[in-house]
Amino acid sequence: VKCRFAQVNRLLGIEVPSETVKKIFTSLSLLVVSSDKQACEVEVPTFRVDLEREADLIEEIGRLYGVDKIPATPPRGAIGAHAFDAVHDQISEARRLLAGLGLNEAQGQTLISDAAAVLCSVEPVARNQGQIAGLRHPLSSDMNALRPSLLPGLLDALRHNSARQNTDVALFEIGRVFLQPDGKFKEERRLALALTGRRSPAFWAGAERDAKFDLYDLKGALEEFLEQFGLHGVTWSRREDSRAFFLESAAIQLGKLTLGEMGQLSPVLQKRYDLRDAVFLAELNFEQVLARRTPSKTFKPLPMFPAVRRDVAMLVPEATAHEAIVNVVKQVRPPNLEKFELFDIFRGQNIPAGRKSLAYAFTYRNPERTLTDAEVNAAHEKLVEQFKQTLQATVRES
Repeated sequence: VKCRFAQVNRLLGIEVPSETVKKIFTSLSLLVVSSDKQACEVEVPTFRVDLEREADLIEEIGRLYGVDKIPATPPRGAIGAHAFDAVHDQISEARRLLAGLGLNEAQGQTLISDAAAVLCSVEPVARNQGQIAGLRHPLSSDMNALRPSLLPGLLDALRHNSARQNTDVALFEIGRVFLQPDGKFKEERRLALALTGRRSPAFWAGAERDAKFDLYDLKGALEEFLEQFGLHGVTWSRREDSRAFFLESAAIQLGKLTLGEMGQLSPVLQKRYDLRDAVFLAELNFEQVLARRTPSKTFKPLPMFPAVRRDVAMLVPEATAHEAIVNVVKQVRPPNLEKFELFDIFRGQNIPAGRKSLAYAFTYRNPERTLTDAEVNAAHEKLVEQFKQTLQATVRES
């Protein structure tokens, strides 16, 4: 069998001296019959039935010369990176989180009817039919406009399921929408959720079997997703002037930026889509979510020192929301306050009309030492005093 030295170097990708090649052949009991500067011929013994051609000899050379001497190189062909690769990975992560929350993914049509586009759009600019991106030569009246929102497709999916006796549905969709505000074409990626029917239809017994989805299920799913996805500090502001599309709705905000909107579908539209149970919808600008997420995780060791808890039950006007309490805490910023949570809302006996009782638990802790009662009381009394001044709160004495 003939072995060319240049072919050895080409296949292995390294320079192997010709003398080394011949020594390897000799060590394998391969007799070198002839040799020159370009190649050599060897006689293969009968017991080496695996050596039939030149490539087999080069394989033996690479094995004995040392695979570790062959440097690692990038694979040849289509290599490189694209800016969308990172976005694709983030979208896949979002899908995984939403599926883990018990939602099924839907993929709606990009083309919808202009009537559905106007009716279901949550964008104020899309209310005007002239500002929806319509097709110049549509093939069908049901598909004559580009969708300005993901919600029409999700509502169609809910109706499709309901017509087939599947009334307990939880869906999400990540896709592109198309707008044409002020004559300028705009395309953006959004995330939408839709819930209707029973919360836990798989239960065969128990009080939760017939429990229906409510607005807090939708809000909880969004909170958990955004927290796991790396978006912190999201707030919810109820819209007093809820649009015709929603019975009631709230803006989802990050600071002063509005990420999207959530709410309960209007009963009129619910009936039009032949949906038996209340429908809860949310839609987020996914481009803004991607731009403002913090994907990195940090580790915080378990606390070494004990915490001190102080409870406050106070009477506030009925219109006072939890957000107002949060704003007061942020304004005062009590030292050593680790967390606080609302654990009770009470209306009824011994509570004046137009007011309600809110009970909060405040947890104080210092990571470096044990706090004294005097320190905690000073910080806590300052916070309670601010509640009284800002919210007209009356602290209930136990």
